[in-house]
Amino acid sequence: MMFYLNKEGKNKMLFQMCYGPEIPSVYEVICMQPGITLEELKVTFSYSEKSDITSLIENTLSFLEALQLLEKKENGYFSLTSEWDDLFFLKRLADIRKMELNNSLNYVFSSLYFELYVKPNKMYIDDLHYYVNKTFSDTVVGKEKINAWKRIMECFGLGYRMYSGFYALPHPNLFRKLVSNQGSWDGPLIQYCQEVIHPIVPCVWAGQIFTGTLMALNLLHKEKKVRLERKQDLPYPSYGPEQQWNWITI
Repeated sequence: MMFYLNKEGKNKMLFQMCYGPEIPSVYEVICMQPGITLEELKVTFSYSEKSDITSLIENTLSFLEALQLLEKKENGYFSLTSEWDDLFFLKRLADIRKMELNNSLNYVFSSLYFELYVKPNKMYIDDLHYYVNKTFSDTVVGKEKINAWKRIMECFGLGYRMYSGFYALPHPNLFRKLVSNQGSWDGPLIQYCQEVIHPIVPCVWAGQIFTGTLMALNLLHKEKKVRLERKQDLPYPSYGPEQQWNWITI
């Protein structure tokens, strides 16, 4: 399933002051209650009458609209898919990266993982705020926006916040779900990564598979959910710490 950003969606920004867990929670409520208003959402999620979570709900709605998973009609919100799915969320980011101009903040948000981690095959960046603004020199991204990106990416399984940086080691549960949902496979490792994983979780650049992806697949190999091996006399490159894998079986 794929959506194309409309004018309203383009005006919304992915860099929102969100934490992560509230995103699917708000979305699932909207799925169950089509047409729910901002005020009704605030009542649903407020933990006390004195709490004011207006900005959190508004930021979450803007984030979901930027992904074009929501549609606003008059005062009510309607979901554009039947339920929340983490893999579909990551696929939406990949779609946005292809459609956005490379000087937009939405392009930075959706491309940051690929540009700063996958391309240089780098697992950890300490001062992420500095490197984002150095790499995407046509835009200026504040520290709070980078902190929000780290929170959201950690919540949905792309890595872990560490000190002022981010460690791009995919969570095991993310890859268990990804491999399970994509079905059986018996073929070259590089082809599997290019055709199955990369459209959802960026992992390939210039024929190189991102180390974080190899580590996640190796864990699944140890759990016997996949089998990584090397087959002789095949016209495919090998990967791994000892260049021992060129084939994967699901």
